[in-house]
Amino acid sequence: MTAAAHGAGGGPDQPVGRASAIAARLERLMAREAARSGGRPPAYRELAERINRLAGRDVISRDTIRNLHLGLNQKGQASNPTVDTLDWLGRGFGISAGAGYFLDDAKAALVDEQLDQLERIRELKQALGNDGVVNLVKRASALSDGSLRVLLSLADNLRKLEQDAAGQEAGPTDGE
Repeated sequence: MTAAAHGAGGGPDQPVGRASAIAARLERLMAREAARSGGRPPAYRELAERINRLAGRDVISRDTIRNLHLGLNQKGQASNPTVDTLDWLGRGFGISAGAGYFLDDAKAALVDEQLDQLERIRELKQALGNDGVVNLVKRASALSDGSLRVLLSLADNLRKLEQDAAGQEAGPTDGE
């Protein structure tokens, strides 16, 4: 990353750049968890309690997590956590790489790819638990590649229509 990407004085090894990278990675983890749990990211307090329970002692506070998520401490300076704090934060999200996820771009990319694969597996397991999906897969297995592409396109269009309809059923927004 360039210094401009991190703000003034912040290359990847500088506090501002490091704080920005940590904040972005923490945001991705929280967004993933929100997507899995129905749209609400975990509260800082919930994360701190989870991590401290996992550690068997107090290793992180909700304020520390908030500061890391914002990339700033209470004084408005770039957050500069210890490796131990980042290690426990990663473990709190089930990442064995711990601090490496927050500090090493290559490790972060590898972990993100693994998390993407786990999400696809989770979706597949959910789909396989649905008899309608299993029957559709059995029927589709005999189709040509061209027909499969049409079926996938149709499924995407139907999903979008259902999502749009669900959004309209939620009622008018403030802007309407």
